[in-house]
Amino acid sequence: MIEVLVVLDIKELANQKEFEEYILKNGFECAAPFAYTGMSATPVFNTQAYTFEVFSKAFDAAGVEECRLICQIGGYPPEAYLYKKEEFFTELK
Repeated sequence: MIEVLVVLDIKELANQKEFEEYILKNGFECAAPFAYTGMSATPVFNTQAYTFEVFSKAFDAAGVEECRLICQIGGYPPEAYLYKKEEFFTELK
């Protein structure tokens, strides 16, 4: 099993309840405000794709246009990303 950690850099969500319900329904748990954990039995690439898909749909449901986040999958170093509704996720260097 691979552990997944996602931390959002977002001040507030207009519809936080709907956002978190969607995240929880799709296998993530709230570890702290705007920090979510989950487990995966799929390869890292598939886990990353699933994670981005879940969070992009949750962002859409909550009306988020842009958000920075850090994603760590398994023992790999954490990576920073910028989500923009029109561009999906872009890795930040």
